[in-house]
Amino acid sequence: MISRSLGLSLFLSALAAVPALGRESQSTSSPQPPAAAYPNSTDGLQNLIGDILQAARSKDSAKETELIRSLLMPVNSTWFTDEYGPGFGASLAATYRRATPELEQEIRTVYEGDAQRGWISPKILVYKDPEQVNAPIDHFLNCMNQIVPLYQTVFQGASPSVYMSLKPGEKGKPTGGDVPGYFVYDQGGFRFIPQNILMKLPNERPVRIHLGMNIMQSKVTNRVYPPYPQEALKKHIGGKVVVRLDLDRDGKIRDAKVMEGDPILSQALLDSVEQWQFEPTRLDGDPVEVEVDVEMIFEMH
Repeated sequence: MISRSLGLSLFLSALAAVPALGRESQSTSSPQPPAAAYPNSTDGLQNLIGDILQAARSKDSAKETELIRSLLMPVNSTWFTDEYGPGFGASLAATYRRATPELEQEIRTVYEGDAQRGWISPKILVYKDPEQVNAPIDHFLNCMNQIVPLYQTVFQGASPSVYMSLKPGEKGKPTGGDVPGYFVYDQGGFRFIPQNILMKLPNERPVRIHLGMNIMQSKVTNRVYPPYPQEALKKHIGGKVVVRLDLDRDGKIRDAKVMEGDPILSQALLDSVEQWQFEPTRLDGDPVEVEVDVEMIFEMH
């Protein structure tokens, strides 16, 4: 497996800086408690979980709901794509969004079960070094672009454990102990990620490199040039357009998005480059994913 340092050394300058991919267009986010109250530390997470449990014990449903909802990833979060890249990260983010409607209630059920048992002060485990942890946590860390801490709670014993319901219709659902998953710090607060989402990471992450179009020219096997849009001609619109392509290991276009340019001109270029075909790109004989920016200048003569 190629190391992160090697992957970074292969990063080549592009037409523009790489922005955060996968960012949602909405600005709405989950309620967030004051960051100063729960800093990115084991004490910060322990205080947050403790406050949720105290609210559950005292039947303060408003505070309990606010704090539990703060554990959900904000709608505009880019944590998954920041940490796992635009390919895998986007898939994980989509899976997380599908799980979100049920996640709040799952967390509530577990913590209310803990509060009933009198468990209000969990031990916090933090994982930062893949060499010091066992599977699958080492894999979750190794797959990150830049390693950030993963946290877990332990209410009983030396390692996380989950109490499952045996009631008809609820059999197998967590009802106490430690919520099965990990806490991360994003946008000034702790967020919870179920373990089954991170388990969707591939066994071995393909290397992704960013190459300029000057290097990828020889890889293009089919190229379609856009006509000058009639609407742009009538309105005397010209200028530069940049479209970013994400290529998989087979050289197929997995995603294309406009990075810069007038909307009329951008759509014309986007429609054309989506028809392009590329040969696979290899690094030391192994196929890699590629990000490449396609630039075109529309000029009226």
